[in-house]
Amino acid sequence: MEFKSLPFKSSYYTTTSNIAEDFYNPVLEIATSYDRVSGYFSSKALSLYARGLQGLIKNGGQMRLIISQDISEEDFGLIKAGYDLREKLANTLLTQLDESLNIEEKVNFHNLAHLIALRKVEIKIGFKTAGIFHSKFGLCEDAAGNIIYFTGSNNETKAAIENNFESFDITASWLTSPFDMQKIIQARQEFDNLWNDKAQQYNIFIKEINDVIKQKIITYDKGRLILNPEMLVDDALILSIHEEQLFLEDNLTSYKISTKDLAIKRLEPYLDDDYPNFKNDLTYVEMTEVIKLLTKYANRKKFNFIVSNDLSTYLEQQAYWIEERSKYALLLKSQDAQILERFEEFKLIVSKELHRPLRDKQMWSAFYMQQMKKSANFSVPGAGKTSMIYGVFAYLNSPSINAVDRIVMIGPKNSFLAWKLEFAENFGPNKVLSLLDIHDEESPAIQLEINSLRKNLILINYESLQKYEKILCDIIDERTMLVFDEVHKIKGVRSKRAQVAKKIATRPVYKYVLTGTPIPNTYEDIFNFLNILYTDEYKKFFNFKVSELKDPDVLKIEKINQKLYPFFWRTTKTELEVPAANPDDIIRVPANHLEQEIIELLYKKYAGNPLHLYIRLIQASTNPYLLLKAINHIEMYGEENKTNWFNNFDNDVITFTEEEIQKIRQVKTTSKFSAAIELATELNEEGKQALIWCMFVNTIDKVYAELKAKGIRAAVIYGSTPQQEREKIIEAFKRREIDVLITNPHTLAESVSLHHTCHDAIYLEYSFNLTHMLQSRDRIHRLGLKENDYTQYYYFMLEGQENGRNTIDEKIYDRLKEKEQRMLDAIEGGQLMPDPEVDYTEILELFK
Repeated sequence: MEFKSLPFKSSYYTTTSNIAEDFYNPVLEIATSYDRVSGYFSSKALSLYARGLQGLIKNGGQMRLIISQDISEEDFGLIKAGYDLREKLANTLLTQLDESLNIEEKVNFHNLAHLIALRKVEIKIGFKTAGIFHSKFGLCEDAAGNIIYFTGSNNETKAAIENNFESFDITASWLTSPFDMQKIIQARQEFDNLWNDKAQQYNIFIKEINDVIKQKIITYDKGRLILNPEMLVDDALILSIHEEQLFLEDNLTSYKISTKDLAIKRLEPYLDDDYPNFKNDLTYVEMTEVIKLLTKYANRKKFNFIVSNDLSTYLEQQAYWIEERSKYALLLKSQDAQILERFEEFKLIVSKELHRPLRDKQMWSAFYMQQMKKSANFSVPGAGKTSMIYGVFAYLNSPSINAVDRIVMIGPKNSFLAWKLEFAENFGPNKVLSLLDIHDEESPAIQLEINSLRKNLILINYESLQKYEKILCDIIDERTMLVFDEVHKIKGVRSKRAQVAKKIATRPVYKYVLTGTPIPNTYEDIFNFLNILYTDEYKKFFNFKVSELKDPDVLKIEKINQKLYPFFWRTTKTELEVPAANPDDIIRVPANHLEQEIIELLYKKYAGNPLHLYIRLIQASTNPYLLLKAINHIEMYGEENKTNWFNNFDNDVITFTEEEIQKIRQVKTTSKFSAAIELATELNEEGKQALIWCMFVNTIDKVYAELKAKGIRAAVIYGSTPQQEREKIIEAFKRREIDVLITNPHTLAESVSLHHTCHDAIYLEYSFNLTHMLQSRDRIHRLGLKENDYTQYYYFMLEGQENGRNTIDEKIYDRLKEKEQRMLDAIEGGQLMPDPEVDYTEILELFK
């Protein structure tokens, strides 16, 4: 039987024909060969022309398919299984088709593998390194040499045959004119060239399935086969990417790469041990550098170097994310007209949700954070960062948005009270506080597990992070707004606290870090908060190496600030129109004769040891009793601010004679100490509250005793004061039930607002630590001060007598003001500038 016996149409449309029954089955039943090029393929198509395929096979025929790489994982598995099975069978185990292929029964998916194994179906994959392989035509031939050529929109898929609107035209060799016969001749030549991979000059490549398999370049996305087709190009070095790791395929025949080549040596920073194995954490910047090096190498050695489409796309996506997020952030920070409509929509919802309205600058800050989803807020202490965060929460938790259910705030214990009070003040009757305070619960772990989903504010202190790590990872989810307050408390790049903080921050969509002192020591401080905020994105964009951040040069500092600027918000007190503080009141108190003798004694005893002399002179100016005790660095700076050179305090072996000890004990209170008590008494008589800042616990207790003896209502807070007691004292102070509060900076210099009732702060003991000074000043100089409110700071200094040695109070103060001005200049310039920790060099300069 020949094709000539069949009734044919010149064109077939799915709207007027049953393509399987009218064309495929009758043609293939007679055919002895079927050659097909199809952009898309599905093994399900075989079931629709199973009868015709059975005839083709009975006729001793063969089906040859060239398909594109767009193929399902299931079908690719069947094809691969068929070629694997062919190797095992070696044409000996099976001599005929499986029984399920007989007569009218469908050829099911799994029979495709058997057809391939028996060489009844051959499949190759066609691709282009640019563009897509999308050709569609077929050739059928019978035993008499009659040929049918068809071309059109139809693919070799079940949908194309059965469901889609498709059409194709046919040309029959026995019915055609010499002109149309050229279509058949050209189609035959085209197919043979493709099948034999002879179209590479047209950027078309055809590969055996086994060639594809052996390249190890197969991945799947949503059940579809994904190939890097460039990896199959002959005589080329191909760079591609898989799971964000670079890899090379060396198909070169014109050049042999040697690991001794200079270009390969230059790749070493990006390699994991040996060429060609790349590190698995290269950033897009580093990947771009690898491409530049290999491109130069290929041009010099005259070989073909290809960057895969996948890698090019990946790099474009990374660059797009960085560029677009940075650009959008700058639009937000500049309050560009393009985003005003969104801002007004945000403002409308927030204003409706909050009881106490945000100021315009605070509203913009809240809008910026909500739009960015993850960002830092470096507004100066006292600018209302907590209120800004509640503005974000008001929007995200509103009924119309409904994006988050709760805030989990990680911060110092001192901040808890402010978060509770600010919630009430910001939301008023509009939202009821449902609180879980880790310190108020008898069984915190159980409460976190059972009740966290019913709370809208959960407060966790930094010291509890490790203890509750597993529970926090469970409860902090996509509907949690995660906030790290005073994020500079997360110290040490490899510290356990830093690792836990990063781990619990992986799931939230909205996460924020807050601090008024983003870089308290060195640029290394930014490493932790950037990794908390951006996790995987850190390496893709910022990728500051810790070694680079420790001591960057001027150019590196500029680059760091340039990258950081779009990703943080900073509001100053000037922008919020907080009334300026009065100039500092410097109160110099002359040392008496006995105090001068002690000063001279210290310079003699600690000659050659400036570190100890520095501490001892601070003590001698207020509380000489401390000279007889070992130096406690924790009292000065707090446990978290301990630095390596503090260990030198443990070597304080200077001993005083009995006579010298008696002389020291004679000074019960110094002139400076007495003057500060006198000022506190005067302020009290004027009906004013006062805050007294000291460093040493013994000095705090001594001030407290003096004031109590005068009938002044005083209270103390330092490190050992329990959290609940601290909160009671602060609340009592705000209610004016306490007249004077005595404390130290590393205990109470953060997250406490005392400005509504207290406007005077006395500095009795202070050090080189600028962060402590600035934060302590901000306890009474904050947003919320009335226009006619004043803020006054008093710095007491003990001065040596004429022709005698001096204390260091004034030198410390002058140095602090220099640091403060440098920081203010940086803020005005939109930069982040570190406040270097007190170091030995700085102390040495005191005694030059």
